[in-house]
Amino acid sequence: MNRDAIGWGIAAVAVAASADVAWQVYTRFADDAGGLSALERAQAALWDLRPLASALFLLAAIGVLLVRPHGSLRRLVAPLAGAHAALGVAVLIFAVWVAATGRIGATDELSFSYALGERVVTLATQALGWGVLVAALAVLAWRASAPEPEAPRPDEPSVLPEAEALWRERLAFGPRREKARSLLARIQASERDGDHETARRLADELRRL
Repeated sequence: MNRDAIGWGIAAVAVAASADVAWQVYTRFADDAGGLSALERAQAALWDLRPLASALFLLAAIGVLLVRPHGSLRRLVAPLAGAHAALGVAVLIFAVWVAATGRIGATDELSFSYALGERVVTLATQALGWGVLVAALAVLAWRASAPEPEAPRPDEPSVLPEAEALWRERLAFGPRREKARSLLARIQASERDGDHETARRLADELRRL
């Protein structure tokens, strides 16, 4: 199967996992939370958000990079990985905040309180799950956004052996030997400097002598 086709298939899983996370966040944030502010609703939505869908995205995104498809897929993975990592950071911040305060909301009428056991377990599991994910997603985003290394080009064939053979066999004792000597020296210098294009041009001139 074509490598790009495999890459697009794995990328579809990554996009689906991202869409699932976005839907979870949206539905949790959109719930009527009894008059909480936007920040408090975000705390309620995110502090206990499970990392499973983002973990699935991570696995799919790693698969995309391993398949090494067309560069457009790498450009798709990088921003999505960054978005998942940013979401994970927000989850960790809110998990710490709620675990420390024990509640969401400023007043008893408009707040949610959480028992100590629930806070401790949620903080521990979120720190373990999202903490590892955020680190892995950050590395993934960095790797996906880095330019792809260029494929090594084959070494340029040297024209020097041919030029030296022309000098020895035909030009060293001919009437244009000084011109040929000068061209040969310039070819040698060009190849030492890695300027193969100039060396080829000078070799063509040497052949015409």
